[in-house]
Amino acid sequence: MKYTSKIGKAVLIMSNIILMTVAIIASLIYSEYVRKSQMEVKESDFITTVESMKQVSQNYISSERGYVENWAAYINENNMTLKQAMKFLSQINTNKERFAHIVDMDTFEAYSSYYPFKDAKIDTYQKYHQKKSGEYEKSFADNMRNIFNGRQDEFNILGKYKLQEILALGVSVGTRITLRTSGGKRDYLLLRVIPTDALRKSWVFPVEYSSAEVGIITNSGDYVIQSYSMKSISFPGYIRGYNFQNDYNKVDKLIDKLKNTDNGKFVYKNFRKDNCLWYYSSFGDDSSLDILGVVNTDELKSSMNAWFIVLLLCGTLLVLSVVDSIYLSRINHKLRVTAKLVNQASEAKTQFLSAMSHDIRTPMNAVLGMMTIAKSNLDKPEYVEECLNKSMNAGRQLLTLINDVLDISKIESGKLALSPEDVSLDDVISDLLEMLTPNIKQKNIELTTDFEKIPYKHIYADQMRLNQIYVNLISNAVKYTNEHGKISISIYEKDLRDSGKTCLVFRVSDTGIGMTEEFQRNMYNSFSRAVSTQVNRTQGSGLGLSIVKQVVDLMGGTIECDSIPDEGTTFTVYIDFPIVEKTISDESEADNINKDLKSLKLLVAEDNELNWEIISVLLSEQGIVCDRAENGKICVDMISSAPHGTYDAILMDIQMPVMNGMDATRHIRALSDPYANQIPIIAMTADAFAEDVRACAECGMNGHIAKPIDMGKLLVYLGKLKGKKE
Repeated sequence: MKYTSKIGKAVLIMSNIILMTVAIIASLIYSEYVRKSQMEVKESDFITTVESMKQVSQNYISSERGYVENWAAYINENNMTLKQAMKFLSQINTNKERFAHIVDMDTFEAYSSYYPFKDAKIDTYQKYHQKKSGEYEKSFADNMRNIFNGRQDEFNILGKYKLQEILALGVSVGTRITLRTSGGKRDYLLLRVIPTDALRKSWVFPVEYSSAEVGIITNSGDYVIQSYSMKSISFPGYIRGYNFQNDYNKVDKLIDKLKNTDNGKFVYKNFRKDNCLWYYSSFGDDSSLDILGVVNTDELKSSMNAWFIVLLLCGTLLVLSVVDSIYLSRINHKLRVTAKLVNQASEAKTQFLSAMSHDIRTPMNAVLGMMTIAKSNLDKPEYVEECLNKSMNAGRQLLTLINDVLDISKIESGKLALSPEDVSLDDVISDLLEMLTPNIKQKNIELTTDFEKIPYKHIYADQMRLNQIYVNLISNAVKYTNEHGKISISIYEKDLRDSGKTCLVFRVSDTGIGMTEEFQRNMYNSFSRAVSTQVNRTQGSGLGLSIVKQVVDLMGGTIECDSIPDEGTTFTVYIDFPIVEKTISDESEADNINKDLKSLKLLVAEDNELNWEIISVLLSEQGIVCDRAENGKICVDMISSAPHGTYDAILMDIQMPVMNGMDATRHIRALSDPYANQIPIIAMTADAFAEDVRACAECGMNGHIAKPIDMGKLLVYLGKLKGKKE
């Protein structure tokens, strides 16, 4: 009996195991079937969504084309001149996010309704008319001619290209118009310009497709409207770069598929190395454009838990243990993924700290060390002065490094803004030479300059960012040029044919260590530095070139580099700037500066005791009398109760307790006393970005001085103030 019982138990156990195994296998097969079915449904839904966006785009472009065709009919019917047509377009265009271009197809000169007629001439299209244009430029020009000659497809747009009016990318639709001229009649191309962001706003995916994006490409893969994550200069180049770098046959097959099929789908990795479903669909047989949608395949997967079905089917301890194992496995997987992300974040932080550590500690060590030495040698005034000068130089290096880190943070977050103003190129050149000549002389470097070919001395630009470009490039030349080497600096202008602008060209060449081609491919990345003995012992965080490239791009310019290892490097920067016409009164205003400041009396709003001590001592050395207000409210009270003319100006800190500087300024400007309304208020703050300067001006301040205080700049401002007063 015992033997039979044991056999029975064994059979029962084996039967249960077999049944459980069958149930597990069946449940797995079923769950896989359900997963694939759900994925197919989600994939179909995604494709349907892309197709609906294609229809939206067609309707949108058709509507835009309707506008331009109606405009053209009216212009032709009324036999308008160019000036009349531009006036009509400026008045009829009620949507200020759109504007029109009229293009001379013989010269590709164009006129924009965005500007008054006297300033309407633009050079947006002329680069597509040059003989040395690349394939993309030639294709762009051919598309313009097709539109002009009436051979455009049912769905055809011109783009993408940079709009100089709003410094953004755009596309356009158009048609031919006939204008009356002094010699008869002449045909032009009329374009209605559409910022790409306006078209993107019409593309909205359901919330379940959080990573989904849409763009428009030609059937050869060139971008027309590029989504945010579609990198490289073309779609085939993007796919090749992240999937099969060295297999050009696959790229050719991809291009053939785009050209020869109306729609299709494929799975490739994106720049994050994630598998993505790509779907393209033609806008029609008579169109050379395709809509292109992409979504992460993870978002198409079923959320169904196969082991949950096993639990329902089996209901046994074995199934529970399996479920527990799966659960623990998933937890471990999540922990591994989390650990990997933490490690990546830690590595990024370590890389950043490693890049910064030396460059922060070096000037800080110099500041503290020189201060200690100076304190120990108070009986040697000349030596103490030398130590203090070295400390100040190290402090400036540290400030530059901090500004670079803040700038790169602004750039990467897309919040860096320009603050253009009237800029004197003579002042820019003078400041450059004054700032950099000591370092050049210290290394016995031979410096040659050429600043002769500058017919327009004043331009409309962001002087701080322009100086940042030039100083970074020249500083690099000085750093990486050995003693007794040579550096050449030239600034000149290229005429832009009466466009109201000038192309400012800056070139710096050195006989330094040069750069390899491999490093040049990555030199504009943050923290990029070549690996060599001299580079490793040269101070630098690797942020300079990255900032230069981003600022040049923000200004709409270009930067070129020609470098040979052990021979030297040449950087050339081209940026177009509006010309500022100066009158005699403008030129003489700069001379109205009084350098004798002894009769001035200032009210300084500063809560920090050390900062108050610094500014009061520095100003008292110039004979300027200062009173202190410990916060904004006290400042308002002192101005309210002070007799007229007590203070010549207010130096206002921004971050203060009780009431900050901006609120204090608003209260002062709101006082009924004309004295309070007119007294100059100068921001004196560590908030030094362009938007901070703008905010200070908007609340009623007259000027802005960044901390650490540049006494030279402050004294010049106060000198102008006294000159106006007298």
